[in-house]
Amino acid sequence: MRTALDTELFPDLCEVVAMPLHNQCVYLIQKNGNSSLRLQQTRDNLVVFANDQIRALDHVDVYIRNPRARYVSGVNTYLQHLQRDHPELDFSTAFWFAKRYKFLNTHYLPQFHWLANLSRYMRSDAKIRIRDFRDFGSITDFRYQAEITAPTEQFVSDLLHDDMDLELWLYLDQILLNLAGQAYTWTELLEHYQRNHKNIIENVLPKT
Repeated sequence: MRTALDTELFPDLCEVVAMPLHNQCVYLIQKNGNSSLRLQQTRDNLVVFANDQIRALDHVDVYIRNPRARYVSGVNTYLQHLQRDHPELDFSTAFWFAKRYKFLNTHYLPQFHWLANLSRYMRSDAKIRIRDFRDFGSITDFRYQAEITAPTEQFVSDLLHDDMDLELWLYLDQILLNLAGQAYTWTELLEHYQRNHKNIIENVLPKT
């Protein structure tokens, strides 16, 4: 039975934008150019494949961002949205919950888990083409700037300070980033983790 948190973190809506000019079909991931691609899609009337439509694709392109930078940006965005929508909440308490109970929001959910959700809708033989987010500017000229204040150095220091558990999760995504330029089916990707990073994957996947 899916819980409210499952629905939040693993939504029943996966979207891939077809970008024929670049021969890519790009998965929309929050904090990985999602808003910029949506603007591009609207301007150019690009085709969007959603959920079961994704099974028609032979490949999906996934841009992987530096995990540490994405985590900081994601938590910062989440907390500022929380303050905007619920100004009565105490910021220090919200910060404590975000740090203590990790990954309660898709803005900073590990990119690995975004891929796990995507795998629900891909064919088993379809390839995930992993790309470095530093190359994202080659497919869109939009630079969406949300009304978010950049995190302070103190915020970053407090968020990352002395957190070995976080380091494990960040390394899970760093492995993906290290695979940029390669393509895998979801099964092949899991096999890569099992073969080369068994301790990592066994610590993050649910026990059966």
